[in-house]
Amino acid sequence: MMVHRAPIETNIFEPDEDIRPRTRCGYLVPDAFHAYLVALSETGSAASAKAIHFAADLVCSGGIDIWIRSVYTYAIKRVGLGNPRIFVYIRDMVNRLDQKLAVLPQEGFFANADVQSAIGETVFLLQLCPKKPNMAWPKVDESTKKPGWLRGVAASPETKATRTVWSSEDSTPLYLVSNELCKAIQDGLTEKALFWIRWAYDEDARIRKETKGTGLTKKERLMVGSTAQRTDVGLYFLSLLITIYKELAEKQLVRMHEEISELARLWKSDKRAGSHKKDILVLMVTICSEVPRWKVPAAPPLTQDPTRLSRAVTQVAGFFQEVLAFKALPMNAQLKPNMLHTPKTKKEKPKQSAMDDHLDAYNLAMESYMNK
Repeated sequence: MMVHRAPIETNIFEPDEDIRPRTRCGYLVPDAFHAYLVALSETGSAASAKAIHFAADLVCSGGIDIWIRSVYTYAIKRVGLGNPRIFVYIRDMVNRLDQKLAVLPQEGFFANADVQSAIGETVFLLQLCPKKPNMAWPKVDESTKKPGWLRGVAASPETKATRTVWSSEDSTPLYLVSNELCKAIQDGLTEKALFWIRWAYDEDARIRKETKGTGLTKKERLMVGSTAQRTDVGLYFLSLLITIYKELAEKQLVRMHEEISELARLWKSDKRAGSHKKDILVLMVTICSEVPRWKVPAAPPLTQDPTRLSRAVTQVAGFFQEVLAFKALPMNAQLKPNMLHTPKTKKEKPKQSAMDDHLDAYNLAMESYMNK
């Protein structure tokens, strides 16, 4: 089916000496990235068209790694418990893209039909997934940092998970916090469980600062990295939450094996999601605390209408073709993470109407096609 698209205007910006980094289509990089995120958070065919257009532009400007990082960020911070299955999907999608990157030249990668479909389908799914952002970290009052406070409030009995994970190389405070955390999860008190992790992180940081050494644990639970990374207190909680999950799974109270495994992998080894380690722990706590109380304790399908999704994906190639019609950026002008936050100048901003006019044909074509 032929889809009519408006040509991208090349005179959206006033000619000047502006040397701020731009995408392949000519947008300022921060503007394009912001427009992509805004469209991603909206629904409807018009929003989908904009999200696909800007995703294609970012990727074809050399920003594939930036785009993948943004996918993880959006899934962790926006989708969250709405559908943890998205993390398994992203893992498989990224693996497919990495395989293509390993064998294709850059322009060949951008023009590859499988690559385009994977990117487009991911954008659609991020839009379609129910959203349930992570619970915010509870505040830790200064009074909780006084000597002896923990022993005065810790009252939960030893748990099987604590016996499994805690060792002689872990501190006594970590043992007490571990039992309190397990009890909070068992009672479905997510905020209380998160409080104990937050308290432990703060205490660990205080000890490391004072001793210039390790914090609440000396046990190396990671085989790579510096001593500080190998003894990160987060690794203790990661192991504890995996153990708690296994206990719940044995009782058939939760069925998210792949999802938990993938979240643990992201925490330990994936640099593209590494900046969200604490957010990943929040999500794992929430799964262990809340999912056992669901009527069906498993992640639902990513889409309720696979046929509609497949039809939408067939339109993605047109968006990439439009972007690829522009000249490729030289290597030194391709997207880098620091370009996403280029300070605004006092120069006149691009006319928003020009961008909107530019996308009108995309919106109409997508809406017309999807409503057939």
